[in-house]
Amino acid sequence: MAITSITIISTTMSSTSSSSCSSDSIMEDNIQRADKFIHKWKIDSHSTFVSIFHKNNTTEATLFLNSVSTLQRAMHFLSSNDKKSSNLSIAQRSMQIAMKRLEKEFHQILLDYIHNRQHFLSISNLRLIAETMIRCGYAKECISVYKITRKSTIDEALYHLGIQQYKHSHIKKMITAPDLQNHAKIWLNAFQIAIKTVFREEKFLCDHVFSSYPAIRNLCFTNSTKEGALNLFTFPDLICKRLKSDTLLVKMDLYNSISDFWPEIDSLFSHKSISSVKLQAESCLHKLGDSVRTFLTELDEQMRGKMKKSIANNLVPAYEELYVKHLVMLSEDERCVKMLMRLSPEKTTKY
Repeated sequence: MAITSITIISTTMSSTSSSSCSSDSIMEDNIQRADKFIHKWKIDSHSTFVSIFHKNNTTEATLFLNSVSTLQRAMHFLSSNDKKSSNLSIAQRSMQIAMKRLEKEFHQILLDYIHNRQHFLSISNLRLIAETMIRCGYAKECISVYKITRKSTIDEALYHLGIQQYKHSHIKKMITAPDLQNHAKIWLNAFQIAIKTVFREEKFLCDHVFSSYPAIRNLCFTNSTKEGALNLFTFPDLICKRLKSDTLLVKMDLYNSISDFWPEIDSLFSHKSISSVKLQAESCLHKLGDSVRTFLTELDEQMRGKMKKSIANNLVPAYEELYVKHLVMLSEDERCVKMLMRLSPEKTTKY
């Protein structure tokens, strides 16, 4: 019995050892195959970059991502069981090469997305790359590439729409009403396009590329849009500080436009990481409203003072004088009526 037991134990140990050696051999083969394939697509600064995510190259892209997954599994196993293994060093070096490749691919596809807008050709690849990089511990690099590429795109788009880096000194230079109104028209057009197109498309892109990672999704949208969005609302904020009466119509236009797009502003900039944009827009609304309301109140008081000196009961209401003399047929101007209705609807219903 003893000999039989020893034989069984010996056989079991031999089988276990053989199985272990077989597993190690398979892992080593997998690492070598993955390493070889990844080196095939190693970025060479001396040669022209050719994307493996091109529509005619989907097989290579799939094999590349599979190779990265193989390395990731091998590194996870070896890090826990055999940290001194030479295969671990090979896998780590190969992973670095693969991530450099994916960073470049990510950047290039984002650039192509700008020009071609081939959404479902582009977005699915961007999501695959982002998820692979994040899963392999390269989230920081992925976020950095996205920010650098997309922020410059957003800033350039706003610049071409006519949005400047606004400062108080710029507003002071707009001394004539026509000049100020021209700048306001440019801003109003740019504002609408920025909200409806620029920021909305960026939100769409972030939501789909980083759909599996909400925190990273919000961070990337904030990184690419926050600075440009805050600067966008600097113009109406500075206009509020200009107290001259020639800004009244401009302030009404700005107020109405921001109010009209408030649901979109609320939706785009609701997350706490970018809520400062929403707060600035809300502040602009309050300041613009207060500024116009103050002007109308003071004008109303002036006219009421004049009415006391005359046969007030036989004159048209005070707001009729405001319409005709001060705001150039205001009662026929939809912008101004809308503004008055928003500020003091109870004072405009009888007209």
